[in-house]
Parts: sequence; C-alpha cells; structure tokens
Amino acid sequence: MSSEPIERRVAYIGDRLRGCRCQLCGKEYFNLRDYCGRCGEKSFGKMEEIDLFYEKGVLEVCTLITEPTNKFRKIGRFIYGIISFHNGKIRVPGRLTDKIIREDEEIDFSSLEGREVVPRFRRRYAVKRSEIIPTISLTFTFADEYYPHQEYRIANPNKDYDTPGIVGYGVYVSRFRIKEPFMERSVPFIDEDAITAAVEAGKLALIHSGVNHRLVGKVYVGSESNPYAVKPIASKVAQVLKLGEEDASDGVQGVDAVDTEFACKAATSMFKDAVSLVYYPRSNIEYAMVIGADNSQAAPITIAYSMFDLG
Repeated sequence: MSSEPIERRVAYIGDRLRGCRCQLCGKEYFNLRDYCGRCGEKSFGKMEEIDLFYEKGVLEVCTLITEPTNKFRKIGRFIYGIISFHNGKIRVPGRLTDKIIREDEEIDFSSLEGREVVPRFRRRYAVKRSEIIPTISLTFTFADEYYPHQEYRIANPNKDYDTPGIVGYGVYVSRFRIKEPFMERSVPFIDEDAITAAVEAGKLALIHSGVNHRLVGKVYVGSESNPYAVKPIASKVAQVLKLGEEDASDGVQGVDAVDTEFACKAATSMFKDAVSLVYYPRSNIEYAMVIGADNSQAAPITIAYSMFDLG
C-alpha cells in the first residue's frame, strides 16, 4: 500500500536536503545526478545518495536581507548566507530561521561566520526546480543553540521481544515564548506549523531510537490544526524523513501513512493501532511511528504579553 500524496512529486522530492557522491573519485554534488562531471560515463550507476538533513554544516559567509521579496515579506529582515558541508565539498544557499531582527539592530557578521549550523524543516515558499531557493528545507539554525545538533546513528537491535514497545521518542517545541503571569506559552515562528513540528519531532525520535528509517512501515500523525484543507501531514513526514522503502523510479517513499483528527486524542488513540499492527505477524511491519502535532489557532486577544526568545 502506498501513501503517495495528491501533490506534485517535485514538491516532495525537493523537500529533502540531499546530494550525491561519486564512488570513483569522491566528488560530491548538491541534488542528485546520474553521473559525475569529473569521471564521465564510467560513473553511471556509481553515484551514491547522501542525506544532509541529519548532518551539520558551516556558515561560511552571510549577509542581511533588509527588503525581502514578496515570498519572504512576512518573515521580515533575515540573515542569508552560504552553508558548506563536508569541508566545502557541497555548498548551498540558506536562511537562518528562528531569529527576529529589529529595524535598528546591527549585525556583526564576523561573529556568525564560521559557526556550525543544522538544517531545519520549515514552511515552503517555492516548489519549482528553477527557483534559487527550491524548498524551505534550506533553512538552518546554529548547532549550539536551541535544539543543538545530534548525530543520527543507526543501531541494530541486540534482542528480540515478543511484545511491542516504545523504542524511541522525540519532542519538539517552538523556540519563542509568550510570558503570562503564571505560565509561558510556546509560539511558533512565522515559518512553522503543525507539519514542520511533526517532521522535527519525527527526526528526533529516529535519532533517539537509532532505528533505520527504512524499517518504519507505518506513519500516523494526529492533529487538529492541519495547515492544509485536504493534503495530509503524514505523507509529508514520510517523504522528508525517507520512511520506508523508496520507489527507485521516482524517489517517492512507499510507506503507508495516515492522518487522524480528534481534539486532544488524535495521536494517543493511534498508539493502540500501532501496537496492534506491529504485533500482528502478517503485517510484516517492524516499526511504526506515531506523531501528535498541533499549532494553536485561537484568535488573538487584546491583553498585552511579553514575547521572548528561549535561547
């Protein structure tokens, strides 16, 4: 069974921050290629795919965009630069997210350049391959700040169990806060929504568990704040995190994925389904991923609260 979404495939393939490496000479490229420009035709069939979404890069050079184009106007002023991976073998353009830059604020670029950054999955602003910024995947935060970089190491289980259980988990909460008299509320950045939170939580769950992403046979996402009217969240999570087996012909993941909606229990109810599915021997599913993700959609009120950055 496939969870192939009703959306242009270029959008899903572009959501991955991926490249390829020639197995003959080691040259790396951003985005996939059939052959190496250095080795020519003898490199056909010898291009290895590399996934940069779980890695960290270096911000080599950056500048401040003071007058964003229409697609980025809501974000306001932002820092844009060149990020390198693998000691400069791959360089990509990227935007630093989770930063509010005030009109009168001066930026010391020398204090930013040379620092390590990690990729973040944020809301899309373009889907065409011809765009300079093809997907919102090209957003980054500093590796030593909020949600620092964690290495994804795939581990083989050393013991088999007769009954299913939880092998890993991940938690993602937006960085910014509204401080009230007796509590703090998390506030998503302008480029965050329930989908971006689901992807980040799923990524952290894979890192914590060490489970091979290809072994995940079912994905559940429960939410009551889907930013789309009809498009699913679960299929987006499956494509970005490369869950399940990949269709070699077009690169789309074939894992089964489903969304559920039920106030306050959309995801918790799916734990029962996930346990039953893994426990049933004929399902041939070793691992299932269950995610609950929500973004408050309440109307703003007139009481003034102070908003701050949880660094």
